[in-house]
Amino acid sequence: MDIRKEILAILKDDALTTHAMIARMLDTDEKTVDEEIGAMEKEGIIVKYEALINSEALGDDAPAEAMIEIKVEPKLNFGYEDIARRIYEFPEVKSLYLMSGRYDFSIRVEAKTMKEISKFVWEKLAILEGVKSTETTFLMRKYKENGTVLNKGNEQKRLVVSP
Repeated sequence: MDIRKEILAILKDDALTTHAMIARMLDTDEKTVDEEIGAMEKEGIIVKYEALINSEALGDDAPAEAMIEIKVEPKLNFGYEDIARRIYEFPEVKSLYLMSGRYDFSIRVEAKTMKEISKFVWEKLAILEGVKSTETTFLMRKYKENGTVLNKGNEQKRLVVSP
């Protein structure tokens, strides 16, 4: 396996893994790991390191989250890129994807409350030129995110039913 792919797999699993630890895991020297990670950062392969937050553990301080599907009508010579740029500039938008299927874009948004997300949709998103329709679904609970199971300790136990 290519050393870059191995480094990326390790960092994707745990971005706090030190370069020295990665070097030991891959049976190589730390200088090689430093150089490869530096090059991948410079090339834009590694863009950011971030923490995976279990928002349910925040209780009432957890943000409201929603997935919004957007149907658009792109204009000649501007296409999806122009509409995508206008959408991803909103601070509420945390992720934006061009999709195949019934809708053109899927976005994940965050705000303090569901009402603020609703307001974002009707005051900012739905009125953008080129947006034909939106469909909002609110995230109620996350069970797994980015390959990590959340709330393992909170799994409900079923009672044993015997005849």
